[in-house]
Amino acid sequence: MNMGAYGYVRISRDEDGSKESITSQKDTIKDFAKDQGIGLIDIIEDNDISGYSYNRPGIKSIIELVDNGELDTLVVKDLSRIGRHNAKTLLFMEELEDKGVKILFKSGNNDENFRGLETWYNELYIRDISKKTKDALRTKQKNGEVHVSHFGYMKDPTDKNRCIIDEEAAETVRLLFRLYAEGNGLNKIAKYLNEHHVETPAVRKEILYGYGWKKEWDFKHLWYGGTVKRILKNDVYTGTVRRGVTKRTKIRTNKMTKVAPEEQFVHEGLIPAIIDKAEFESVNATFIKRVENGVRAKNNTIYKYTGLLKCGECGKNLVTIGAKRKEGIVRSYVCTTYQKFGKAYCTGHKLKHDDLDSIIFKELEALYQSGLLKMDYLDKSLEQRQQSIKDNGKVIDRLQTAIHAKRGEIKNYSKQLAKELISEELFLEMTGESSAELEKLERQLIEAENVQELRDNEKEKVASALDILKEIIDKKELTHADVTTLIDKIVVSERKGEGLDLEVVWNTPFMVVSE
Repeated sequence: MNMGAYGYVRISRDEDGSKESITSQKDTIKDFAKDQGIGLIDIIEDNDISGYSYNRPGIKSIIELVDNGELDTLVVKDLSRIGRHNAKTLLFMEELEDKGVKILFKSGNNDENFRGLETWYNELYIRDISKKTKDALRTKQKNGEVHVSHFGYMKDPTDKNRCIIDEEAAETVRLLFRLYAEGNGLNKIAKYLNEHHVETPAVRKEILYGYGWKKEWDFKHLWYGGTVKRILKNDVYTGTVRRGVTKRTKIRTNKMTKVAPEEQFVHEGLIPAIIDKAEFESVNATFIKRVENGVRAKNNTIYKYTGLLKCGECGKNLVTIGAKRKEGIVRSYVCTTYQKFGKAYCTGHKLKHDDLDSIIFKELEALYQSGLLKMDYLDKSLEQRQQSIKDNGKVIDRLQTAIHAKRGEIKNYSKQLAKELISEELFLEMTGESSAELEKLERQLIEAENVQELRDNEKEKVASALDILKEIIDKKELTHADVTTLIDKIVVSERKGEGLDLEVVWNTPFMVVSE
């Protein structure tokens, strides 16, 4: 009996399906070892582990036994059990044999001259399996099958591919959006949630499924600003499911890379919405504005016009100041430069917070009326606009035909060059001219298509903007999110001895209304 003989078995469901169990593989090598007159001390196993990776418990055990002088014969069913990575398998076997280990295979060719060919085939096999698995996953992603349940959702007990709202967690999601819209920063929101012992996504996952992101994580009960940010920026809460957001860089690796948004599969309305789309867009517009304008909340409230008010002289932001009065704290905005360095550098442009609300409401009502007039004009001029659309459509058709012909012309020059009917010098000259003309035609086509799109969407944009304006006017209150949605900036300038001038610059959808 050889006292240093061990068996090794490995199986991976991904590679081998369910045709063979780990038990039947053990029985196979036991019978083979017996036929060879070898008594096995033990059988080392890697159950449901890919052969592409060499970070396996079984492989580590083999190396440890060899290094301790306890293993000199290894019995395996076939070469693919050792591994399916061509280079790593050959290196591993060479390392064992250099240390005096004899490797016996039940199946396959034991001749080392054929090993390279066999390991190459084994790796080819797993690459093919990996490709098929990826293709199957991409098909599921394209079809919008839902397997991941985000915080605020849970797996449907009756259908594993479907998500339903987890109402308890959904209330937390709604709270986050509300707190941010009211002017609270990310860290302040996190602090509020921690003080009120609100369940985190990790804790909620542990309650629902028995585990969190990291089982050993000691701080999974705490909220962080980054956690709040991820929820606020995730459009899954509007009912949108994104699949294929990340991909693996290599076979059998945990390293993932992000996929460009245009290459992802986006399914709108696939699951029930927790947050209204308009509210989601408003909060995210606020987020962008705060970053652009350098607004930092820290642990203070961000007042609704902070970051939007700009000094007409120095271009800096107007900051919030408070003054104690009988009626309480009166909030005002003044120029940052004036506040820091005094009147030698800029004027104050002092503007009361409450007065600003009144001014903006009057501007909103005027904007709404101008939008109604614009809608009326659009309806009255519909016939004239339809003729303009037809004319532009003819321009697009003509340009598309000319582009097709020009591309054919360039292709024809290539054929003439290949047949040596023209010289390379002439070819470069002619294709250079044609390519320049083609580029010009393509630019004209893009411009014509943009005009067409603007005309097609103009009425829809005006109607949408009017709906938003009416909703804000009817509730007679301006929130932080409302202001950010409506306004790009408010430029404040001094009118010599006559007060202040305010120029409201509206965001794009509302500029359509005012034009």
